[in-house]
Amino acid sequence: MRLGRREVEWVLPLLILFLLGMGATVLFSATHSQDFSVFNRQLLYIGISLMLFTGAAFLPDRVVFAFAYVAYIGSLLLLLLVLFVGTGPTGRWLGLGAFHIQPSELAKLTTVLALARFLSDRRNDLSQLKNILYLAVIAALPFLLIAIEPDLGTSLVIPVIAGAMAFWGGIPLIAMVLILSPVAVMVASINPYSLVAVIGMLILFAYVSGIRLPLGLIWGTVVGVIGAFTPTLLGHLQPYQRQRLTAFLNPEADPLGSGYQLIQSKVAIGSGRFWGKGYLEGSQTQGGFLPEQQTDFIFSVVGEELGFFGAVVALFLFWLLIVRLLMLAKKVANPFSSLVTVGVGSILAFQVIVNVGMTTGIMPVTGLPLPLFSYGGSSMMTTMIGLGLVTGMGSRWRQHG
Repeated sequence: MRLGRREVEWVLPLLILFLLGMGATVLFSATHSQDFSVFNRQLLYIGISLMLFTGAAFLPDRVVFAFAYVAYIGSLLLLLLVLFVGTGPTGRWLGLGAFHIQPSELAKLTTVLALARFLSDRRNDLSQLKNILYLAVIAALPFLLIAIEPDLGTSLVIPVIAGAMAFWGGIPLIAMVLILSPVAVMVASINPYSLVAVIGMLILFAYVSGIRLPLGLIWGTVVGVIGAFTPTLLGHLQPYQRQRLTAFLNPEADPLGSGYQLIQSKVAIGSGRFWGKGYLEGSQTQGGFLPEQQTDFIFSVVGEELGFFGAVVALFLFWLLIVRLLMLAKKVANPFSSLVTVGVGSILAFQVIVNVGMTTGIMPVTGLPLPLFSYGGSSMMTTMIGLGLVTGMGSRWRQHG
């Protein structure tokens, strides 16, 4: 389809280039004094990602729709495969010669596509219990497989995607609660008091909403099983992962152990003050005191060297990107494209909030990268493919499904 000048979506690519440029600049500072090859590899990943972005932008919507379930099933098979032949320090990668891919990153995008196809099908009445269960199963399969790896941080992205897309798709409030209540129980099960409070609120909601007894029994059984299974799942986490979930409450209790990352991150961000210490001048960054400063804690480098001003600029660019995605989701005429746009936006928003939250100490350290900033090929390429898809869909906003 030929696009007139006014039809081309140029805002998203412009924002993406600004974020990629700022991310590459910060990554250079975080790595040049220790391992310069990391920055060179990231440049390669960015180059490949830009080509994938362009290719995805030109994919017709009907082709993406047709292969949505195929891509979803393929990602599930990769998640199963990584459980048996996974490589890397945490066993989350599949080796392909000199390259490695992280299936959990790909699964986030393919889950968006599968949910978008299901929710955009007018035959799937979301007021019917069976369709709600189908929706829950689509989200639950990748969630469980990623959690078993274990990769708790990435697995939490899946229910956020499902909730945001289901809400956008017009699912009733009661169904939203049914879908998200297992996640609430899993999070609350870490503390017995919070678990009792969440269960009490769910019972009150069920009573006020007039949920029928059969549905209430099924719901209660599912929530109860998940609540009972959660401590077992947490028991399979690596020791450092369990420590990450609790260290943010009192990092000073173990300043040289589980609390070290968070303490160093807060020191780096706080020492940057308003204007920062200057590019390539951060003592925590250049001295190597900040662990994982090229991946999980790259926002700490922003705070130290570029200060509050630089951090606000980065967050403002992310905010503009997410707002633009929501504008496109409202603009496009194709329901499938609208849902995909919301799904991609929810991934970005959740990861930015969690990553910034964990580096500033208001959230547990979960290992989620900062999109377009953190080092990593799988995360960069998957993010750019998703953004390429929605850029193309935004340019073809007049097309109906």
